[in-house]
Amino acid sequence: MKAPTLRFWYAIHRWTSLLCTLNLLVLCVTGLLLIFHHDIDALLGQEHHGTVAAERAVPVPAQRPALQSLVDTTRAAHPGQLPKSISFADDDEDAVGVRVGPAGEPKLRNGTTTHFDAATGLPRKPLPPGETFSGFILKLHLNLFLGMPGQYFIGFIGVLLTLSLISGLVLYGPFMRKLAFGLLRFGKPVRVVQADLHNLFGIVVLVWALVVGLTGTFLSFSPLIIGLWQKTELQHLVATLPGQTPPALVPVDRALDAAQQAVPGKDPAFVFYPNTEFSTGRHYGVVLRGHTELQKRVYAIVFVDAGDGSVAAVRGMPWYLQVLLLSAPFHFGDYAGRPLQILWALLTLITTGATVTGFIFWLKRPRRAGEAARTPVPPHLSGDQA
Repeated sequence: MKAPTLRFWYAIHRWTSLLCTLNLLVLCVTGLLLIFHHDIDALLGQEHHGTVAAERAVPVPAQRPALQSLVDTTRAAHPGQLPKSISFADDDEDAVGVRVGPAGEPKLRNGTTTHFDAATGLPRKPLPPGETFSGFILKLHLNLFLGMPGQYFIGFIGVLLTLSLISGLVLYGPFMRKLAFGLLRFGKPVRVVQADLHNLFGIVVLVWALVVGLTGTFLSFSPLIIGLWQKTELQHLVATLPGQTPPALVPVDRALDAAQQAVPGKDPAFVFYPNTEFSTGRHYGVVLRGHTELQKRVYAIVFVDAGDGSVAAVRGMPWYLQVLLLSAPFHFGDYAGRPLQILWALLTLITTGATVTGFIFWLKRPRRAGEAARTPVPPHLSGDQA
């Protein structure tokens, strides 16, 4: 590779790395805590789903109450509001949330959720995510407490990180080919040792960091990706399934049963009512998922006629939305138990080391213009120093 090409790639690596250094350190620290968020919440007594079975004041009935009864209870507590959705927690089969909102409002964010224990039908009082330690850390990790602009900014940092990793890989081959893998030249100046540590840390976590960086970028741009699905696939489905909203909706339990018969072996994830942003004007949108940690992210959507309870259509997720859904477990490493969590934590620490050593190396760069002019490529990358 010629010197001008090397200078080009080095410039990309240097500036993309510097621009994301501080934010990457914040993401590494918060990400490390989020890997173990379930353990932290349990330790602090801040489980998100609230009341557990041992704390119930009444015996658990032999038969679970109907979902429709939970919806009716929520509507009674919020006069004038209409049901918008029902959500089912993927880590607690008894945690159900019923969301209601103003009539004629399709956006789910403009509503209120009541949480229930599905085994007893009693309301739960979970801590709001923002009031838990892990919720606080998640907001910092997700958007730096800056809302949607902050979330898109974190996505931009993910793009810079990807460019930094790719350019680092391009530089690693030509300049490290004369050195043994993992060599740390402790007899050389301190700056050379720091460069060796940076190169070692970087190449060890390269593939993992690319996976985490790309999945984090996908998650940051999730509103845009979901919006694309709504404006294409969902709008096409709405056009092919016309119909007025029926005067009376069949009970939500009947719609859920019909959906599970159409796609057997799946658990409910969400039920969206007609006239909301994830359904049509006439149909329930029932979202089903698998049982394992990864299959829980593979959704099928069943559209059930709200007038007669018949199945109108079954759809899978388009590839880009499926990539988004699978990004979360790969990003946080929470799909294969404790061993994977520990591995993710170790790789996060190594990534932090690569970030710190790279920044220190830049701080200690040669300052004299003459010396810089005589250095065609970064000296720490040259295999001739061995």
